[in-house]
Amino acid sequence: MQPLKRRPTNLLNALRLVVLCVGIELLGFAFSGSYSVGSVVGVLLGAVLVYGLLRLVHRGVNGARYGLAGVIILGLLSSLTAFPTAYRLHPGATVIDFISTLMSLIALLLLFTTQCNTWFRAHRASRLKQS
Repeated sequence: MQPLKRRPTNLLNALRLVVLCVGIELLGFAFSGSYSVGSVVGVLLGAVLVYGLLRLVHRGVNGARYGLAGVIILGLLSSLTAFPTAYRLHPGATVIDFISTLMSLIALLLLFTTQCNTWFRAHRASRLKQS
């Protein structure tokens, strides 16, 4: 039961990094000046989705960890495909977005360290025992 009482440091650091990245992205959107109803709704829904995934990962739901990994990978692909055009239009904002994307990748790597994998396995075994 000991691994369940304390979350791995890598997990907590990964969650902190994702929160920081979401904050950077929200600030970037706020200062972008491109506010359409669709974009505002999309940004808000995305932030709520990531918040929900972060809470589930914090509770030890392994599937949420994979869902968060999927969101991070989609963000990476989006950043890579839009980078040349975005850099020409807004170089400063694009560099900040790129840094945020790199921090997200670090968070992704931290989520799948041996320490985190062991904790999620122990957490799952504990839930199965209780059932």
